[in-house]
Amino acid sequence: MSLYFRLFILTLLLFSGTLAAARYNSDEPAATAPLMAQYYQSADFISLPQLQAITDDQWQDVPAASINFGFTNHHVWIRMPLAQLPFDYRHDPWILELGYPLLDHAELYLLNGSTILLRTAAGNDLPYTARPIAVPELAFPVPPLSQADWLYLHVHSDSSVQIPMRALPEQEYWQQRVASVTFDAAFYAILFSMLAYNLLIFLLTRDVIFLLYSLSIAAFATMMAGLHGWTYALLWPESPHLNDLTILLSLALSEIFLALFGLFFLRLRRLHPRAFRLYSGYVVSAVALVLLSVYLPYHTMIQLLTGQAILMSISALILGLLLWWQTRSRDVFLFFLAAFSLIFGLLLYALQKFGVVPVNLITEHAAEIGSVIQVVLLALSMADRHNRERQARLAAQDVIINMQREANAVLDQKVRERTEDLEQLNQRLQEESTTDALTRVRNRRYFDQRFYTLYQDAFRQQTSLALLLIDIDHFKQFNDTYGHQLGDTVLQKVAKCMQQAIKRPQDSVYRYGGEEFAILLPNTDAQGALQVAEQLRARIDRLRITHQHQQLSVTASIGLCAAVPLGREQQELLYQQADKALYQAKTQGRNRSCALPLQQPDADDRQQNG
Repeated sequence: MSLYFRLFILTLLLFSGTLAAARYNSDEPAATAPLMAQYYQSADFISLPQLQAITDDQWQDVPAASINFGFTNHHVWIRMPLAQLPFDYRHDPWILELGYPLLDHAELYLLNGSTILLRTAAGNDLPYTARPIAVPELAFPVPPLSQADWLYLHVHSDSSVQIPMRALPEQEYWQQRVASVTFDAAFYAILFSMLAYNLLIFLLTRDVIFLLYSLSIAAFATMMAGLHGWTYALLWPESPHLNDLTILLSLALSEIFLALFGLFFLRLRRLHPRAFRLYSGYVVSAVALVLLSVYLPYHTMIQLLTGQAILMSISALILGLLLWWQTRSRDVFLFFLAAFSLIFGLLLYALQKFGVVPVNLITEHAAEIGSVIQVVLLALSMADRHNRERQARLAAQDVIINMQREANAVLDQKVRERTEDLEQLNQRLQEESTTDALTRVRNRRYFDQRFYTLYQDAFRQQTSLALLLIDIDHFKQFNDTYGHQLGDTVLQKVAKCMQQAIKRPQDSVYRYGGEEFAILLPNTDAQGALQVAEQLRARIDRLRITHQHQQLSVTASIGLCAAVPLGREQQELLYQQADKALYQAKTQGRNRSCALPLQQPDADDRQQNG
């Protein structure tokens, strides 16, 4: 028994340490005041202009980190002034995270007065690949918007409407993702080790109790993975509604297998016939709910299944206490403690889902904490009973324990390696998704996103947007004559030269492809853009690159188009005109800047796009 007790203590220490580390990494600095927001609920959907007409006294204040409305079909609007953010959101990219991954629809707006500067949607009613950031939680990347002053968020969901909001600088968000992934990895590693352990015992002993317990752990782990968004992210990212069905089925299966486990483990048919009938009824009810989950809506089924889970846990708590008082059995006493830990965790988790207690790190992970304690306690209880009833298998038990130790060591090593791999992957993805590896300027993917955003902003605000396309002259000769390594050096030097020439924070350089670069200049007319282009061309013309005691010169041709967009869908036309201007600069002898105006759309295009 002492060996299992030590395993229990070590597991709790591991999980507690992981929880403490996650909390330390996720908490805001003590000197930072908590973000405050306001909310408004309506039974029917209202548009953003209608919402802005609502008087201030109809909005209610709420801490942004603990917004929770429980199960509701209302449309919820959240608004928050950006001025309270504890970082420079006007010049640095940042991320808004909604800590509950099961929201069906969430739409983010960033406004300047009544002008929409940014609009982004996410949620479980969309495929996972359509999320702005590919993480299980809902997260919205926000580029620097110097004119933004208000954040609005619209949420509607069939699940519990929890909206714990965090706003973090981009780099800090990805650092804290490491703590979150570490917590999840530790939790599922514990469940997996217990699952493997009990399956191994079942294979050796053929005792059905260990099989039922292993199935209950597998169902519970699947349910928690669904609640945390991992099954949606990893198994069926293109099927949003399949994740809801997975949660319902895994919760029902957890109830079925736990009820059957209690029937066999406590020998209820012999010791307590009434309790036997009660738990048999739970099994029948859970099977019926499995069938109904295909037809009834998610919000109805999740409340029914959660309610039954609470009843089962309370029954197990009372029954375990009564049977322990009757038998004075140590394994029954451990069963009672396991039921107590699980009911406390599930009750706290359920109350949070119904909006009775606030959302925080403890309540959000109460089910995991209670389940880990329950899993280990029940493992201890079954081990104790098995040791007493099957003394002839003590030798086999020692072998199993040694195998489990080795399996735990291997598993811990794999968890550490996986955590390190995930951390490196997150950093690599963050770097590769926005930055060109060679020149360290923004890449083509980021250019396409930024070009679309700036063009739509310019169209709405009727301001001029300039696009410069820069092509290094005779770049192929550098590669052919001096080698690709020098060609890479030329690209790096030219990119650095352009970055140094761009002064305004909202202007940025992009590597469009090969030796071609692009620059976007918002709020810049044709004359200003041409002046910037000439300055860029002159700086590049003065650039000298040393190669084997030679001073090599570099020139570039620049084509540009700057105009006030007259149509919402003329983004491609703006690019085509800049490309034509670049071609014109090439044909006129290179090392020059050429500009072309944006062609006027015909009447049909103006009617369609306006």
